[in-house]
Amino acid sequence: MSKRDNGAGSVFQRADSGKWFAAFTDPITGKRRTVTVKSEKAGRDMLRAMSTRADRGEIVLDARTPLAQYVEAWAAGRACKRRRPATVGEYRWRLDKYVLPVLGRKRLGDVSVVEVEDLLDSLAERGLSGETLKGVRNALAAVFTDAARARHLRATANPARLAVMPDVAPSTPVVPPTSSQVRNLLQATAGTELGRVLAVLVGTGARIGEVLAAKWSDIDMEAGIWTVSATMTRDADLRIVVGARTKTGRTRAVILGPATLAVLTEQRREAARLRLASIHWEDNDLVFPSVIGTAQDARNLRRDLRPIADRVGFAGSFHQLRHFVAAVALSQTGGNDVAVARMLGHARTETTRNVYGHLTGEDAVLISEAIEKHLAG
Repeated sequence: MSKRDNGAGSVFQRADSGKWFAAFTDPITGKRRTVTVKSEKAGRDMLRAMSTRADRGEIVLDARTPLAQYVEAWAAGRACKRRRPATVGEYRWRLDKYVLPVLGRKRLGDVSVVEVEDLLDSLAERGLSGETLKGVRNALAAVFTDAARARHLRATANPARLAVMPDVAPSTPVVPPTSSQVRNLLQATAGTELGRVLAVLVGTGARIGEVLAAKWSDIDMEAGIWTVSATMTRDADLRIVVGARTKTGRTRAVILGPATLAVLTEQRREAARLRLASIHWEDNDLVFPSVIGTAQDARNLRRDLRPIADRVGFAGSFHQLRHFVAAVALSQTGGNDVAVARMLGHARTETTRNVYGHLTGEDAVLISEAIEKHLAG
């Protein structure tokens, strides 16, 4: 026996068991949900409640829904109501990478504080930083917060918020690469797109996401100034896009030296060549576009960097070049962390002082002298 409730779903009874079931398709995700109910009337009541949620644009699923399925519906609907797409994208990426492989099959309402703490402990044992762990907990907490607002959970039922963060060993002091390591890396990649990206990183101290998000309209080649106003991020569908702001939300001006300007001039010629060679081109004004003009994923460049870095003895990453620039800048400014914080785009000078404060001594002076000799050569 099967009866439909105004086309919103169906209530049916199985002949073999005599049990009643209600089935409903979530319009956001297209997922079919079937639940056991006590009677035909209970099934009809449930369908009407689900239909009302759907009409309000809310997630149809409830506390009995597996967490992975709930996250999918949440990211497509409620998550974007009060958050920027880039924020939702970051949350979704963290959930997909760290949370759902472990807790994805658990029912939303069954996830406990202990299970969240065990998850965070396991991530800490894998060597993830305290900041990464906080990001994972915040992403999961956002899901439970919205679930409580939609009355899918009790208002106090947020196991992520209640979870105690694990003790994470303090980060080891930053050790920037040496002048010779950076020089070898630049020489090994000279004349390539990767080499030009590296040269801009070394010349400005910018983050890799900021370099890949740079547009020609942000750069005044005559004045030698780059207005850093955005970074690469992910949208709600996890696609790489140019964000509307930097990591800290602040815009800053970066001075471009002659060597960096020369590299950018070369890159402008290369970007024009790519545009002419492409059958399909999306004009996004990017300084470092893909072969069709779209935003690039930094992970692809990291993959290209790794074998070259290993070959020339550069034991680092794109971010290590930022450490290198910070060390030089602190040496040249006499340890002026305010000026260096502005250049690096740190929201607080405490960040610059805490991360790089130990570099203001003899080591930084030696690095600075080595760089000057390299540039003079």
